[in-house]
Amino acid sequence: MRKSHLYVTMFFLSLCIYFSSCQNDNYSEPQLIPKKYSYIIPNKISFDFSQQSENSSSIIPYTNGLVLKNIGDSNISGEFIVLSFESNEKNYHNLSFIKRGDILSLRKNESQAFQMEQTNLLFSDDNVVASILNFNDAISDHKLNGFYKGELNIYTDDNEFLKSLTCTGYIDYQGKFMFFVEEDDEDNIVVLQGNINTGNMISGKILKSDGTNLSPIVNITSDLLNLNGTTLSGKVSFTEESNERMLQFNLTHQN
Repeated sequence: MRKSHLYVTMFFLSLCIYFSSCQNDNYSEPQLIPKKYSYIIPNKISFDFSQQSENSSSIIPYTNGLVLKNIGDSNISGEFIVLSFESNEKNYHNLSFIKRGDILSLRKNESQAFQMEQTNLLFSDDNVVASILNFNDAISDHKLNGFYKGELNIYTDDNEFLKSLTCTGYIDYQGKFMFFVEEDDEDNIVVLQGNINTGNMISGKILKSDGTNLSPIVNITSDLLNLNGTTLSGKVSFTEESNERMLQFNLTHQN
């Protein structure tokens, strides 16, 4: 009985070793399926992002690609911009990278591919901003469109200088703008967002670091935003802790 029991045990043990060996021989790395994220400007263009994970332990796991596709009926050319953030709070300190590029003449349903910087965050509406700066159309593109860097100077309503803040951002083909301000005080000016109409009057708001509203911004009719060469200047008013403030633009258009 003991011998037969031993033989049976050895038989099943050998089977286990055999199947284990077969499994090891057939082992393959799990497929790393690209993650997808899309942003669409209706009847014009789609931004289709593809993020390929290199491996599960990589410090920077995602290699990023972008495909722009003409989803309208007319040929498209121009310039695009993509801003990626390191968290779901879109502010200056969280900027991961800014990608700008030229759109070739794309016919209906044609596409153009771009390689982008690596990131360690999956793209979503919360951490990516994508837009078209212009469509190479001098008639319909907003005349202030472009990517800007420079500073915003803050004054009291008595014209007393308070401080200067580093700023970067864009105005798109429609006059929609987003400017990100380097400000350590999270409850102060962090993002300027809104629209500039055809008369260069601003309507918009100033946001805190967490995206909540700090103050509306209103253009001063006597001092509209103007682009003189490559310098964007002008003033807007806002309220900071019940105090009236003036925000002076001193930004340079980036080629």
